[in-house]
Amino acid sequence: MSSLSINNTSVPQALIQTLPPEIFAEIFVDFLPPYPEFPPLSGFLSPHLLCRICRQWRAIALSTPALWRAIRIDAFHNDSDAEQARKLEILKTWLTRSNNSPLSLSLLGACNSALLGDFIQAILAHRERWEHVDVVVPPMDAHLMRGEMPLLRTLTFGPNLYHRGPTEASSSLFDHAPLLTDVVLVRNFFADQMRLPWAQLTHLNALCLMEWEVADMLREAPRLISFEVRVAPNPSNRQEGVDVPVHRLLRDLILHPLQIRNPGYRQWNVLNRLILPALRRLQVSEAHIALGSLKAFILRSQCALEELRVVDATLGESVFREVLPPFGTILLTAKA
Repeated sequence: MSSLSINNTSVPQALIQTLPPEIFAEIFVDFLPPYPEFPPLSGFLSPHLLCRICRQWRAIALSTPALWRAIRIDAFHNDSDAEQARKLEILKTWLTRSNNSPLSLSLLGACNSALLGDFIQAILAHRERWEHVDVVVPPMDAHLMRGEMPLLRTLTFGPNLYHRGPTEASSSLFDHAPLLTDVVLVRNFFADQMRLPWAQLTHLNALCLMEWEVADMLREAPRLISFEVRVAPNPSNRQEGVDVPVHRLLRDLILHPLQIRNPGYRQWNVLNRLILPALRRLQVSEAHIALGSLKAFILRSQCALEELRVVDATLGESVFREVLPPFGTILLTAKA
């Protein structure tokens, strides 16, 4: 169904008034960004704009839960108490108006005030309706991310290091979310302190993990088909992990370079211990992996590689073709 612009003056007013509320509701939902995207809290493309046109439109908008089912709140650490109180009231209002609809929810930023607990409790009260969630909380509050979450499908999660303090043991988070398959881990995620239901995940994107954390996650997530990660070197006092068992399902592996000035940095050491027979697409950084080890990995995996993407490339395609086993496409991105 095509959208009906609120600025469209070509439709007679009398005809508009004859439309049943259900049609208005469909048009209103089509006016907003498609779920699970977040509409702005105010201004154009916000459901609040629909409430300001006329009394009839306001009544319809307020009684249409789908208009209020996606909300993003950025509670920054430098917000005044009054501003955070206003945002908290908006959050509670939208959650109430969404009624029983599944939720797309984002709570970001450092809630550096006494209202932090109120923000967290407001969203936790509706966790049975969470479907797509992006939540960053202080480490000491991570343990609250437990409970029944029967609709949760996608998750962006991690600690907010604006808040420093004791971290409560969080051995198992989001452990009652049977539909959760797609996870993004923020840069400061602590894999040794925060355990997610790795075994059920199919897609994982980690903004920064140690080598040993990458190996552990591949070991504990046998259903992964896509893994995107920025790998950091193990601490000097960390022992090298054991080899990862053969991973039978992983098709896409994207290894992002970590910007670090250390000539001895072995970012792709973890690749040397992997066997990925289902791998079809691989991205590596030329600066952090030797052609010999890459060749050994492909031969060891016996994978039918379809695409190799090399970032920070200085070598030509012919060099890769000469050294590596035959496979599909090579995409080279030169260093900026």
